[in-house]
Parts: sequence; structure tokens; C-alpha cells
Amino acid sequence: MSLNSTKPLVQKATNGSAIINGCIESLEQGRQFLKSISDEQYCYVATPHVTSSIGEHFRHLLDVFYSIYQNPTATNYNQRRRGHALETSRAEALAAIMTVTQWLQTLDQETLDQRVAVFAEVSLSHAQTCEMGSTLGRELTFASLHATHHFAMANVVVSLLNGQVGRRFGYAPATVTYLRDQ
Repeated sequence: MSLNSTKPLVQKATNGSAIINGCIESLEQGRQFLKSISDEQYCYVATPHVTSSIGEHFRHLLDVFYSIYQNPTATNYNQRRRGHALETSRAEALAAIMTVTQWLQTLDQETLDQRVAVFAEVSLSHAQTCEMGSTLGRELTFASLHATHHFAMANVVVSLLNGQVGRRFGYAPATVTYLRDQ
């Protein structure tokens, strides 16, 4: 299997925002990856190397975007949809990518600059949620970069199944820039 170089489902944002375009590129990379694997690969857990399926990784990375989408002025990263159909259905994940991408295209720079409250648990030893200030643009940047980490894990699972994906799938933008300059 290889990462398809099919035409992107959604074009870049018309507002010219680098943040939005980066998010859309990231989600498009995930979409193309999902179209290149089977339903069985999507649900495969490669224990002991990786303890979550590709589907669980995609559910999580989409939960980060969904937390922002659901409440862009008060984002709660503690809200997870564990056990959601996204974990076992590539079709659900593809639909979620489309929903988030379409929403991203509606945002403008003024909206990206808006202040937001962010809630996240910060302790392993006990439940402790902190509230932090941020901007919508910063949180979307985080979501996009966080997706890269989960793409890298999905790449590991596919490699353990003797499959291949795109050469730069799961690479951070800064890493790709570094490699491009070599």
C-alpha cells in the first residue's frame, strides 16, 4: 500500500491564513492515509509495540480538533470520545475530517486572534484540571502538530504490517523544512 496522491478533497482556505492552511494540509494528509489502508488495518492493534489501533489514534487526534470545534471560546481537552465509532470506522473518521475541514474554512484572522480559555488535566497522580489562556489560532496550531505525532504512530502500525505510506507521513513541518534544505 502507498499513500495515494489523489486530488485533495478540500482546497486551501481562501483567507490565506497559514494556520488554517497548515491544519487543512495536516487533515488532508490524514484523509489520504485513511484512504490507503483497509478497515482491518485501521482496527489492528500492534501489541506490544503500539497499544492503540490506528482508529484509536485517529479518534484521539480528531477529539483534539473536535474540542476546539465544539467550543472555540472555551476548549476542554479533557473531553474524549473513547469508544466512539471513530475508533472502528474509517468512514466515520473521513466524515469527521470533512466536518472539521469545512469549519476551518469558515474562520478568518480576526477569529483566529480571539482569546480562548483552555482546560486540560495536568497531573498523573490525581485529577487536576487547569485553565489557561490562549488564542484560537494557537490551539489550532497545537491540534495540527499533535496530529503529526499520531500520524507517526499510525505509520509504525502500518510498517509492522509490512505496509508503506508516504515518505513524509508523520513528519512535523519543521522536520520537513529541515529535510528539504539538506
